[in-house]
Amino acid sequence: MRAQTKLIALGAVFMVLLSSIIVMALIDDVEGPLIYQVDILPVSPKAGDMIAVIIYCIDSSGVSGAQLSSSVNDEEWVVEVMKFYACLCLAGGRWTAAFGPLNEGDSGKFFVTAFDNSPFENAAETQVYEMVIEA
Repeated sequence: MRAQTKLIALGAVFMVLLSSIIVMALIDDVEGPLIYQVDILPVSPKAGDMIAVIIYCIDSSGVSGAQLSSSVNDEEWVVEVMKFYACLCLAGGRWTAAFGPLNEGDSGKFFVTAFDNSPFENAAETQVYEMVIEA
C-alpha cells in the first residue's frame, strides 16, 4: 500500500510539472504564426481570372485561422476567412482563399493575416501584394 501511495504522489507531481511546462509555453508565445510561403495562382492572371491565394504557416501553439484581405481598384478592403486545406504538421498547415474576378485594367491588392492558437490569439501579416491586369 505504501509503494502505491508513493507512485500516485509521484504521478501527481509529474502531472503538475507537465501542466506548468505547457502553460509556460503558451504564455511565452507572444508572436503570431510564421507565414513561410505565399502562393498566388494563376501566376500570370488574365482578365476574368479569380486570384487564388494559398499560405503555409506554422506556430508553436498551432494555427487557429487565417483571413485574406483584398481590394480591387483601391476600393474598400474585403476580408474573407481562409479555408483550412491540409495539415502539414501538428502546429500549422495550408490555408486557401480567392478573390476577384479581375478585369482588364483592374488593380488588385491583398494581404493575409494568420492567428495562432495561444490564449492571446497573436497575429502575423504578410506584405501587401499588388497586381495589375493588362490587355
